[in-house]
Amino acid sequence: MKKCIVIGGGIAGLTAASYLVNDGTKVTLLESSPKLGGRAYSFKLPGKNETIDNGQHILMGCYRDTLSFLKLIGADKNFSFQKRLSITFINPAGQKLKLKSLPIPYPLNLLTGFLKYKALNFKERLKVIKLMLKLPFISHRSLVKKNVFEWLTDENQSEKIINSFWEMIAVGALNTNINKASAAVFHNILVQMFYGGNIASTIILPKYGLTESYVNNAKDYIEQQGGEVILSDKVEKIVIDQNEVKEIKTAKRIYSDFDFVISALPPYSIEKLIPSGYLNGEINFTYSSILNVHIWLKKNPFNEKFYGLLNSPVHWIFNKGTLINLVISNAGYLMDKTDNELLNVCTTELNKYCNIDENEITDFKILKEKRATFIPSVDSVYTRPPSRTEINNLFLAGDWTDTGLPSTIESAAKSGRVASELALGNIQT
Repeated sequence: MKKCIVIGGGIAGLTAASYLVNDGTKVTLLESSPKLGGRAYSFKLPGKNETIDNGQHILMGCYRDTLSFLKLIGADKNFSFQKRLSITFINPAGQKLKLKSLPIPYPLNLLTGFLKYKALNFKERLKVIKLMLKLPFISHRSLVKKNVFEWLTDENQSEKIINSFWEMIAVGALNTNINKASAAVFHNILVQMFYGGNIASTIILPKYGLTESYVNNAKDYIEQQGGEVILSDKVEKIVIDQNEVKEIKTAKRIYSDFDFVISALPPYSIEKLIPSGYLNGEINFTYSSILNVHIWLKKNPFNEKFYGLLNSPVHWIFNKGTLINLVISNAGYLMDKTDNELLNVCTTELNKYCNIDENEITDFKILKEKRATFIPSVDSVYTRPPSRTEINNLFLAGDWTDTGLPSTIESAAKSGRVASELALGNIQT
């Protein structure tokens, strides 16, 4: 039986470990913190009955690697799947505007859905559809030097169209300003969303907290298949000799009995352990922040599971009963504000968009993720390292590796699968 050390217990590491144990590899997964899940986990607040997530995550029907991973570990039942695309947006006047595909054959269901999207006038909707129809025929090469704003402007998308449609998708998926984000990466997402089949554009949400929805299943699956999951043990040194990893030194012990290693660490951690010359790319990322504001209300006025706010600093509201979760992407400009100042931002928007007065709020909790995602800039298209390194038995996983996707759960899951396949192919030849 071949043996592998997986370093890091986020989605990339859990995915890689799950595929490896499924193939019969003996896996030891090392995680420095006392919990698994990386940037996607849940926890209980003292004095509260609810479990809250460190950050709300949306999955989509086009997340093939994520969905395959969830099915493998038996966690797909813990998620709620839309039958067809349905998103309710709210504009500054408080009007609810539906973007909804119709129960007719794909892709006509999407096209008719866009035709009925009343945040735009009819002429503007036609411009959106025109670009949608062009997506499969636009070459990746033509976009690698453009940012999202430049590309959309070149495609005759007006400021209103961008603000009321494209920017909601872009900021949600890329977590950065469209003047910084790579058009090539955004194009990849759009093609997968709108040309991946009938369910590709649908929204998938966890039924429970993220730890209950997938983390526990992943840990159980790895252990049931003979793997070992070790928490609170930080890797302090990776010993390389003759172009191979020979030892993994942690705070508690030394590991030397393994055939290969998959590092699923974030880039700012891996660069402390592996000299950059061994990587087939550069670790030179800048990061973008996300704010998650959990607010408890006296009563719940919402009917839908989630809402998008148009032209607001608050991008999404997720409805969890008397608890609602507000998400502010690309939130670097707010990181230095106090919790009360941030609550004021949110209450202003809730009052404006949803007619919720601050007197309706009974409690709140603000979570700041300063390095939530790397910025998928134009330059990053050229520099993200692939899974294979110059070290024979070391492979990389992580949403920051060269998956062609932004910093999403799908990118992490894809990287974990790719790393496991490369490693297994490497030891079988």
